[in-house]
Amino acid sequence: MQNISPTKRLWRTLIRVVSIDKDTVEVIIPGYDVNVPVEIPLNKIPSKIRKNIKEGNRYHVMCNIGADRREDLDFGKWENK
Repeated sequence: MQNISPTKRLWRTLIRVVSIDKDTVEVIIPGYDVNVPVEIPLNKIPSKIRKNIKEGNRYHVMCNIGADRREDLDFGKWENK
């Protein structure tokens, strides 16, 4: 089995949508940093989630919360919560 760096490993993480604009969604990731919102490009969110996304909604997302910088965050599978 290959060891995956903690900065790259995706963990199931709860996020909360703070705001939505034309091109991005701003979310809070408590497992990463509860004080700093993270911007996610809308085109990186699955269409099934994107068409129903609303401010205040929470989702479980596979995310590498061990990343050192917000720019290094990766997102995988999304689940409705």
